[in-house]
Amino acid sequence: MSFMLVSTMGFSANDVDLKFNLKKGDVTKYRATIEQTTTQQMGGMDQTVNQNQIFEYTIDVKDVNASRNFVTQITYTRVAINMAAGGMNIAFDSAEEESAPANPQLMGFAALVGQSVNVTFSPKGEIVEVSGVEAMIESMISELAGDNEAMKGQMKQSLSQSFNDEQMKQMFGGSFIKYPEKAIKVGTKWTENQAVVTQFTLNVINNYVVKAITADKVDLEVTSTIATEPGNKSNMQGMEVTFNLFGTQSGTISIEPSTGKIISSTVNQNISGNLSADMGGQNMDVPMTIASKVITEVIK
Repeated sequence: MSFMLVSTMGFSANDVDLKFNLKKGDVTKYRATIEQTTTQQMGGMDQTVNQNQIFEYTIDVKDVNASRNFVTQITYTRVAINMAAGGMNIAFDSAEEESAPANPQLMGFAALVGQSVNVTFSPKGEIVEVSGVEAMIESMISELAGDNEAMKGQMKQSLSQSFNDEQMKQMFGGSFIKYPEKAIKVGTKWTENQAVVTQFTLNVINNYVVKAITADKVDLEVTSTIATEPGNKSNMQGMEVTFNLFGTQSGTISIEPSTGKIISSTVNQNISGNLSADMGGQNMDVPMTIASKVITEVIK
């Protein structure tokens, strides 16, 4: 996908108006690499899960609508998962023909390859609409369950929790940030509020500052505070669970001035707290920590 920054006349040489200017037919391929370690303490013992995930996807501009928003199709081209927990290791990489997902937990990820959703975003990088998620889920179910109606019902419930409009926005978030309305220069700061919805809701406040502007790239620094929505509850395996988590994240983002696209970003996140589960009238508190590193980059 080809992006181009549009500068307004009258700005100084160091002022940059970050604004996407795309055309129909532009295509860019991204890779998002996620390294995550989750530790929970249960019965006085630590349980650690290490996960490495790779998602590769293309963003294809299908149209520029009357509102000057960009209508794109995002298609998964590769999924790789490596998970280690309790002395067991499971792995899958769609790029390797012999790497068939033997574990049912990975079958949903395998079915992602070749699936598409439609994302519309504004010239300032705000994702305004996600569509096609339901059709993607139905296609995945058909591929995985065939004519087994009982399996279809179970899979739809599971996949609908993992893949919805909000999840899609977050999954591709490394390819977009919301640019400020005014032109930026070194030292410019702005803030963006996000609600990250998974099994629970995390409120994230992102603070951006411009660190450098050269002919080749604009470098941003991002620092964030993270906290769960107060009183946020989730149902996990029939139990009502409340998450109380807090944390921070920090990282860097590089934007190519000649095109306007994010060419790379690296974000480190550290979250700690506890989950509280109601087990038939008995309350169980589980301390936990989550350490993550997410790298998003343009690839050939």
